[in-house]
Amino acid sequence: MSSARASSIVFSLTLVAACSSRPPPRPISAPRPPDPIALSLPEVRVAHAQWTSPTPPTMPPPPRRGSRRSGSMSLELAQPILVSTNEPVRACYKAFLAFSPQAGGSIVTLMRIGPSGSIDDVETIGSPDPSLTIMSQCVLAALRTRRFPGLGAPSLVSFPFSFRSGEINGQTVPMPTLPPARPGEMQVPNPENITVRPWRATLIPASAPSPVMTRELVDAVVPDVQSLADTCFAATLVVNPAAEGDFTLRVAVEPSGNVNRLDITPPEFPSPMRDCVVTLGRQLHFHPSLTGAIVTIPVSLHHIDSDLANPMGNGSVPTTR
Repeated sequence: MSSARASSIVFSLTLVAACSSRPPPRPISAPRPPDPIALSLPEVRVAHAQWTSPTPPTMPPPPRRGSRRSGSMSLELAQPILVSTNEPVRACYKAFLAFSPQAGGSIVTLMRIGPSGSIDDVETIGSPDPSLTIMSQCVLAALRTRRFPGLGAPSLVSFPFSFRSGEINGQTVPMPTLPPARPGEMQVPNPENITVRPWRATLIPASAPSPVMTRELVDAVVPDVQSLADTCFAATLVVNPAAEGDFTLRVAVEPSGNVNRLDITPPEFPSPMRDCVVTLGRQLHFHPSLTGAIVTIPVSLHHIDSDLANPMGNGSVPTTR
């Protein structure tokens, strides 16, 4: 009897030892998500007219050297030419709102117009609204494209701009109070407040995710890529009228449809086009999928022939092929 009990005890101890020597069970890991699907789209082409100056009115030839008579700048002559700058300046502002959607305020400019009618120098006077400081260079570039009739004598002209973001409802920005005029300065009022709604993606993604990202789902984003590139290209042409070329967007899309990363190739593609596209591109929306995607989109930028482009839609001809 005692030997049977001893055998039972030995067997129990052996079983406990065997169990304690087994490795612990491995934790159950979540299934690995599928790799993103790589998709490439056909080239997206965006065309926009250069911001050229309207033809100035015909004026009498300047007086001969030695004559004391010369023409003089008048409000009726200067205002239409300067007001035509509001369109390219609007393009500057719309692209700038990509970086600061609620920026607004005023900028006052001072131009020195040479005897031939060209703008020899232009600068801001006073203190521009701090939120608009970065945009000032684009505004000055737009003014440098204006051309006045040759009057045979230099002129000093100031012109203000007032900006309001469409992101802010019900707000009006009054025209700035101009500082006292300098000797010989003519102050030209700007009758228009420049109001622009910031660029926003229009695609509303589906609520139910797709099992995989497909070419058809990515194609739905092409109109937003076109309007994004047009917004940035219009402002770029104000600063650099010769700008055009090709680049490729490489977009990493999360399963949620949000953009995780966006790169431009070649990486040295000039600014402000590059910075504007990268900033706005993060706002693109794709349809959600269980896989996500890596999307490659080639973009081609070209000029079209036009005396004056309209960044609100009449001057751009975006197409795909």
